[in-house]
Amino acid sequence: MKKIKTAMLLAAGYGTRLKPLTDRTPKPLVPVADRPMIEYALDKLRAYGIGQIVINVSHLKEQLTDYLARQKDLTVKISEESEPLETGGGLKKAAPLLGDEPVFVINSDILWTDDGETALDRLTRHWDGAKMDFLLLAQSKSRAVGHDQGEDHLFIKPENTIGWNAADAPYIIAGIGIFHPRVLRGAPDGKFSVKILWRRAMEQNRLFCLPHHGRWFQTGTIADIRKTEEEL
Repeated sequence: MKKIKTAMLLAAGYGTRLKPLTDRTPKPLVPVADRPMIEYALDKLRAYGIGQIVINVSHLKEQLTDYLARQKDLTVKISEESEPLETGGGLKKAAPLLGDEPVFVINSDILWTDDGETALDRLTRHWDGAKMDFLLLAQSKSRAVGHDQGEDHLFIKPENTIGWNAADAPYIIAGIGIFHPRVLRGAPDGKFSVKILWRRAMEQNRLFCLPHHGRWFQTGTIADIRKTEEEL
């Protein structure tokens, strides 16, 4: 199993739904159970043995860059955005830092636990760059804490999902996955959603999903944080 060498953490958003906390603190540093929410993903990447982490920053970026500079055991590269470029725009802006090999991409407001083999190891084991541009972790919606309404379920179908279980459906995109930076060639500049790239890959039968084994939390609102803290 060839290890993934680079991870991209998406951390540049305004965190509007977490106001007033994000008026003075960047969303990734808002505490969940007395730890910055981004720290949970960093710990998962440490345990995996990641070589390099690329993080995009924008809103209150000085606080975030100061925090990251203190992570002496991690090699971190910063992709600065004058204003948040959304998920797809953030990846495109960071493309020069990502190289030309598969990359983990993780939302900084996602927390998860593993049941048996870790999610990052499972994604690595199932990744096949010859036929995949994206391999996205999927989470059973009924067991998701903090999920927003959205169209994520449209990307997860029996024919593109490894180990689809009808009893767990519908699934949502879990904000964790592997992608190949080649998908950024020809991508638009400026703000855009990564869903544009997902749709393009799906049309070419190069987007795949892998159901998560474990618990999953999205800490996008104060209520979500409280529920996550209760369950953790």
